[in-house]
Order: sequence, then C-alpha cells, then structure tokens
Amino acid sequence: MTTWARGRLAAAASGLALVLVAAGCTATDPGNNAGAFGAQSRDNPNSVVLAAPEPGIGLIDGNAEDMALEASQAFFEKAPAVVVLGNDGEQEAAAGQARELGVPLLVAPGDASQPTDFATELERLGARTLIAHGSLPESLAGDLDVVDGAAPDADLPDIDPAAVPSESGFAVVARSGDKEAEEVGPALATAQAAGADLHSMESPDPRDAQNQEFFQSHADADLYAIGNGFGKAEDFSALAATAAGGKQLPGGGQIVFPDRRMVALYGTPGTGSLGLLGEQDVDGAIKLAKKYAAKYQPHSKEKVQPAFEIIATVASASAGKDGNYSSYVPVEKIEPWVKAAQREGVYVVLDLQPGRNDFLTQAKHYEKLLSYPNVGIAYDPEWRLKPGQRHMVQIGSVDAAELNRANAWLAEFTRKHRLPQKVVILHQFSLSMIRDRSTLDTSHPELAMVLHADGHGTPGMKMETWKHLRRDLPDGIRMAWKNFIDEDTPTFTPEQTYDIDPKPWFVSYQ
Repeated sequence: MTTWARGRLAAAASGLALVLVAAGCTATDPGNNAGAFGAQSRDNPNSVVLAAPEPGIGLIDGNAEDMALEASQAFFEKAPAVVVLGNDGEQEAAAGQARELGVPLLVAPGDASQPTDFATELERLGARTLIAHGSLPESLAGDLDVVDGAAPDADLPDIDPAAVPSESGFAVVARSGDKEAEEVGPALATAQAAGADLHSMESPDPRDAQNQEFFQSHADADLYAIGNGFGKAEDFSALAATAAGGKQLPGGGQIVFPDRRMVALYGTPGTGSLGLLGEQDVDGAIKLAKKYAAKYQPHSKEKVQPAFEIIATVASASAGKDGNYSSYVPVEKIEPWVKAAQREGVYVVLDLQPGRNDFLTQAKHYEKLLSYPNVGIAYDPEWRLKPGQRHMVQIGSVDAAELNRANAWLAEFTRKHRLPQKVVILHQFSLSMIRDRSTLDTSHPELAMVLHADGHGTPGMKMETWKHLRRDLPDGIRMAWKNFIDEDTPTFTPEQTYDIDPKPWFVSYQ
C-alpha cells in the first residue's frame, strides 16, 4: 500500500475536498468526542460514533481484508459491534447487515494465527460483539461475544446508531465491475454504513461524462476513492477537482476525444497570405469554420466541431531584435478571436513557429489565452531553427525532449487552473522534424495529443507521408490531416478526407 503526503486538497472555487483513503492512518482524534456529523456521546457503550474525515491524500491498493480495515479506520471512531465476513460467508448478506446496523464490515484475516491488525482495530473501535457471516477461527474472537449474523433468529446487540443527516457530507467512488466489487465490497459497505453517497465509475477519469455530474454535485463533500484502478493519487485528485469545477469544452464535456472531431481554418487574423483564416474578419471566419464542419458531419458519427488554428508566432525571414527569426502576434490581437470563438462553440489552437526560440518560452507568452477552456496549442517544428539555420533554407526540427518540457508545463498549467483537456498538435511531414519521437511523453491526462500530417502535393504523395508518419507512432497520439486549398492537386473533399484510414480527428484548411 502506498501512503501519500499529508495535506487536504481543496478545490478553490468549488470547495471540493478530495481524500483518498490513506493506508495505515486512523481518522480520529482521541480528544474529539464527536464524529464528522455530530454523532452520539462516547458515554453510551452501545453508541456508534463516526470519524471525522482524515485530512490526507492516499490510496488503498491492497486486498479485501486490507481495504475493509482501512475503511473502518477512515469512517468510524467507535462501534460496539462489527460484522465479520468469514471465508465461507455470504458477502451480500454481510454487507446488507452492516449497512442496516450502521457498523463496519471487516474481513476475517487469512492468517488466523497473526490477526494483529484485526485485533487492533476491534480494540480501537471498542467493539464487544462480532456478528459473524461464515465460520471464524476461534482465536479471532478472544473474549468477545460472537453472534451468527446469518441465523434467522440471530440475537443481535442493541446498537445506538450514529446520527447521520440526510446529506451525509461525504461521498465514495469505486470502480465498477465484478472483480472490483468482490474486492472492494466490504469497504464500500462500511462507507455506506457511515452514510456515504456511492458512485460507481466505469471509467477511472472523473472528467468522463458519466462521472462529471457526480463530482460537480458533490463539490462541497469530502470525497473518498476506494479500490484499485484509479492510477496515481495525485493525478486522480487533480482530475476530480477539475470535474467538480465544471469548466467545459465548446460543445460540453472536459475530454476532447473520442466524442468529437474538429475541422479548422488555419492562418493569422488580418493576414490572408498565411492561410484561409485571415481572409475575413472573426465573424466571417466563425461562419466559414461552421460551414466547413457542417460539410464533414454527414461522414462522421461523432460531432464535428468547428475550430481555428491561429498562427500566434510567425516565422520571419529577418532575425528581428531578439535574433530569433520569429515574431509574436500580440495577445490583445488574438484574444477577441478567442472570446468570439468561445461564444460560438469554436475551439482555438495557437500555432507556434519559434525560429531559434524554444517552444516552452513561446507557449508561456500566451498564458492568458491558454487559461481559456477552448484554447489548445500546436508546435510547428518546420520553423524551429538550430543556430546558423535560416527559414526556407533548411527545414527545422526539434528534439522530443523540448516538446516534453513544453507539454509538462502545459499539463501542470491546465491542472492548476482546473481546465478541461487541451488539444496539443505536433506538426510533421518528415520523420527528421521530431528527433527521438519514440521518447515523447504521452502520459499527461490533461493533454489530447495529435500528430498533424502537414504535407501537400498529389493524393499519392500525401498518403505516402501519412503512412510514413504513422509508422512507430507512440501510443496515445491521434492523427490529424491538413488540406491545402492551393498547393494540393487536387484538394481532398470532406468525404475523401474522412475516408482516410484511420479517420483524422483534426482536419485543418490552409
């Protein structure tokens, strides 16, 4: 089991406190006479007292026995009796009885000769009765009373339950599926006995459409995740905070793919020579982008979303004052386009042509724009020069390590601001443009990475480039396609573009 650093995680705007049940920690203060919800006094020996939420971040990744113990520690401060599941006991019946009585459900230790943790927990709870489901080793009970909980006429102890309000103040999530339910079932029953709301997650990502509503509706609750399959505690905590915050992509949701595809106009505002986008004002560009997306919709079962790919830094023939052969389009010139696009459900990708600068430096220049939920980024290595190189003389290139640094920063930025997933486009038309491509880090859940086949020419030439770029493409990167209106001979139709295998997730027009 892994224990993570102490410290409550709070979502700034929503107030979400995410607590993954911490292995090996007891969620109780010996000096505190009340549990999380104002439970009964300790003075009543038959009283159940709930535990205050543990201000820690952790993850239970053990077996059913371990998880049941940790759930008991997390949710109960005192219980005069516990339900115990033996090896041959009926788990469903035991869980139902624990929920009905409002007491923990523990699992009998597999090694009955060394029940140290089990005995320690019984002592901590002040339990005097074991309600057994299935046979228990004689050494397990010691001098405690044992009741056969499965018997129809079971003589159950008179238990004074904890005072749990209708809105309990904490919630529990667990992975769905038979295997997870079998392993996690006792711990979940203990959580529900303490009054937790339960949500079963088919996908481990809180931002998934079927999960997001639960996290938003429990934004002010103490939230626990129980079981295996949630990934790293730090990642899950951040994604849960993003889900609870509720910021949405254009068209809804917080995960870019696979529920949408995008069709974009490429270029720079006010500059028609750099692409289709700049040939009209923002209102005209939005109208045209929607028109292009509509042409693709009949050929896609996914929603086709209009988009802009705005060249934010422009490769230049002259070195400029900083000697980097790249100029920044002012933020204040691009921001009105971003705002208008947001209002109209259009996604925006900021394209970087850095010259002798690096991608991370240029990306940071546009922090203000990247803070919008409808803005992603594109790296264009063709325009990334080494010392001594010039545009249009050499084709630029970049090391995967530089892209990894930029993506690590963007992922952390996205996480910090609790933004939905961001599109990250890698432009490429030859393998030499991205050196050591196999080492690209595709592990950031905050980023939706796309490789853009950026070549022009005849259909045969473009398809050869497509096949070449797909070879040995790292997992976690989808494919994108560019249609050149003037340079392609001829330009693919929407139907032809979506007939490419695999169907492109992002298409841009230049």
